[in-house]
Amino acid sequence: MTERHDDGPRRPGQVKEITSLANPIIKDIKALSQKKNREAGGLFMAEGLKLVLDALETGWTIDTLIFAKSAKDKPLVEKAASRAVAAGGLVLEVSEKVLSSVTRRDNPQMVVGIFHARWTSLSAIKPKPGETWVALDRVRDPGNLGTIIRTADAAGASGVILVGESTDPYGLETVRATMGSIFTMPVARASQADFLKWRKSSGASLIATHLKGAIDYRRADYKSRPVVLLMGNEQSGIPDELAEAADVRVKIPSRARRIRSISLAPPPSCCSRRVATCWNWTPEMDEKASLFARPRAFLPFILVAVALDQLIKALVELYLPLHEALPVIPFLALYRTWNEGVAFSFLSDMDGWVIVVMRFIIIGMVLWWWRGADRRAFLLNLGFAMIVAGAIGNIIDRFVYGHVVDYVLFHTETWSFAVFNLADALISVGAACVGVWEIFFSRKRPGTGINPALRMSRKAFESECVLAHLA
Repeated sequence: MTERHDDGPRRPGQVKEITSLANPIIKDIKALSQKKNREAGGLFMAEGLKLVLDALETGWTIDTLIFAKSAKDKPLVEKAASRAVAAGGLVLEVSEKVLSSVTRRDNPQMVVGIFHARWTSLSAIKPKPGETWVALDRVRDPGNLGTIIRTADAAGASGVILVGESTDPYGLETVRATMGSIFTMPVARASQADFLKWRKSSGASLIATHLKGAIDYRRADYKSRPVVLLMGNEQSGIPDELAEAADVRVKIPSRARRIRSISLAPPPSCCSRRVATCWNWTPEMDEKASLFARPRAFLPFILVAVALDQLIKALVELYLPLHEALPVIPFLALYRTWNEGVAFSFLSDMDGWVIVVMRFIIIGMVLWWWRGADRRAFLLNLGFAMIVAGAIGNIIDRFVYGHVVDYVLFHTETWSFAVFNLADALISVGAACVGVWEIFFSRKRPGTGINPALRMSRKAFESECVLAHLA
């Protein structure tokens, strides 16, 4: 785009107004829709004012800035134009008809930038501890490649390596799909032979997605060495030569019975996010917890709470007279009574054994919910432990005394609350803890609620799979 045309040469820092689709400069820009022209000129197109400004601020060399005539008075457009002129770029003020022709869209962005492409040399990539590179074998779909670059960027990957004949990362559709990550993610390309040669000297662990002899991707070792995640072609996957060169082969389990494949974009998202979060992950986080996995960790607390509840009740039975209030402080008295129902004498007319069975069912339900709680959610787990301890304490009463022993009374001269005990207090406070966590904290820490379907396996893509949930 530096040759002369009939209307004169293009000069660095020049501002021109163009309204004709036949203008030679516009024809040159439109030619960038073809890969051969992009590679010949080393240029590519990016749409959007924010994208153009981000590229300029990160040091990308601009060749041409194009903006719609209707947007010329906007401060940010003027800023972009000024920076383009200062960088020696050509600035074009065009009609919307011309802009639509350039972008091949009916409703184009008001600003388009033509930038010099950047390729990272494969030999210059020397993975460091903690780094992750995403290698893609013969990617065919521009949208997939753009999505992978974007999600790898979000997951903290260091860059993308294209192996073999892949779609052009600087094609307009790919650049759109990256949503700006093309300007922040290094991109390298290499033949299969060059990639395998580089892999041997890189010191990185090559982890490939493959079905044969593969392990769950969440169980691979992402910590001991730098990681290169290798993903295969959309149709044929990874060729045997690359699969055999991998240190580890991983697979992403699917619950679908009839779906045989998914888009190429989610797997890199899953694995990249796994690498980014593996420092805080243990295999147990991804396994479905057994029914008693969570209670086991709180067993000492449950035993102490139940023992204390029973000790107090034994003392009450020995020393407190029945149905006589013993004032302690204003509004609070010790008042020994019997509760033959549940939840503050509710269902007191029901047969005692039916109530016992109901309590066991409730404990089972609580344990089932508890198994889906993240072990890091202390308040949530403590709440479940208190509920279970309180329920067990009142069940023991049924077998020892034939009823539940209550002894705490809140009252005034005109009003009194139902008499309760320590076990009832544990259940009430525990339920409050669970409610507080679910309402106020679970959304701030996704994946730590009581619903197993919402748990993140220390991944947040399992977010377009492990950069969201698994597709």
